Amino acid sequence: MRATEHDVVFEAVEEDAKMTKKIKFGVCGIGRIGIQHCQFFSQDRDRYELTALCDLDPARVEAAQAEFGGRGYTDFAEFLADPELELAIIATRSLDHARNAEQALAAGKTVLLEKPIGVTAEDYRILQRLVGTHPGQLFFGHNHRFEPAFRNTQAILAQGLLGNVHVIKLCKHHPFMRRNDWQMRLDCGGGQLSVWGPHLLDQGLQLLGAPVREVRSDLRRILTPGDADDHVHITLVGENDVVAELEISNAVALPGPYCTLYGDRGALRYDQDQKTIHLKYLDPNFQWPEASAQAETPALSQGMCAERELPWIEETRQVMPATSLWHQVEIEMVRHLFNALRQNIPFPVKSAEALEVVRITEIVKRQNPQFQWVG
Repeated sequence: MRATEHDVVFEAVEEDAKMTKKIKFGVCGIGRIGIQHCQFFSQDRDRYELTALCDLDPARVEAAQAEFGGRGYTDFAEFLADPELELAIIATRSLDHARNAEQALAAGKTVLLEKPIGVTAEDYRILQRLVGTHPGQLFFGHNHRFEPAFRNTQAILAQGLLGNVHVIKLCKHHPFMRRNDWQMRLDCGGGQLSVWGPHLLDQGLQLLGAPVREVRSDLRRILTPGDADDHVHITLVGENDVVAELEISNAVALPGPYCTLYGDRGALRYDQDQKTIHLKYLDPNFQWPEASAQAETPALSQGMCAERELPWIEETRQVMPATSLWHQVEIEMVRHLFNALRQNIPFPVKSAEALEVVRITEIVKRQNPQFQWVG
């Protein structure tokens, strides 16, 4: 049957309503990260409405309800049975993430899965299957790729100011501490490989810009009274020969820069506070003149370099927006997820990218059998 003008107008209005309809969401796992998700998703009142909260601890549920509203549950199955719940944000304990996502998807919910999205090899297999069987319904919360300093760095690289980058260094140095919560117990899925490893691996892979050819790693337990790793060093070598060195540690008394990039025309650096980016690069108009290395013994007055001076440009840039990175990563994830669910704009964190983080994590665990990894 031929569509009438009325039908076309009705369909357009219906589609417009769908694109602006609020997303009714719930959070399962009311811990540090779960509360953060409650806060920032709830703040976007034009696009989200909190309808359900779930945690094993009734007191946490009651406290969150008092602040954010919504129906409270202490049973995950009852939470998933909530008829209004469209988006389930899974922020439970790390070892439960993959299976909780599987349960939520089976209940017909869209899922935002907190990192680490998978801790074991079995988790990796589950997630690979879920990505294939539930297209467009499973999203991964690698939100630290939205850090303002990281996004500013990507923009600088796109300008070509550093030339061809050959070394990437990312270091998350925490205050020198003997961390002793569940995140330092392997039987709870803890260790810095699982806690901060997903963030730095995700950022490192984005900067690497090529498939990984080689993984080398060294994990240690330095200070924690737990049995998990609190010092992580991972080296990734891309098929493009770029090297990414990643370090996460609770045992560094003098923290180094968070990010350092070396290119064949300059370098970039920013510190742990991620407030400013320091740049030193060659004038974009400068071209290297022809030169060759000589076999003869140089005169005593002769230098070691073909050029005595180079046209350097050195500057310090304010990271923009000049807001808390902890707030901005949530704000960006909230925005991007709505765009994906209502505007059909692809979510920036692709499933294959998130799964690659888990794949590399499994390689690192095999390289460090001194730890009693779960699963």
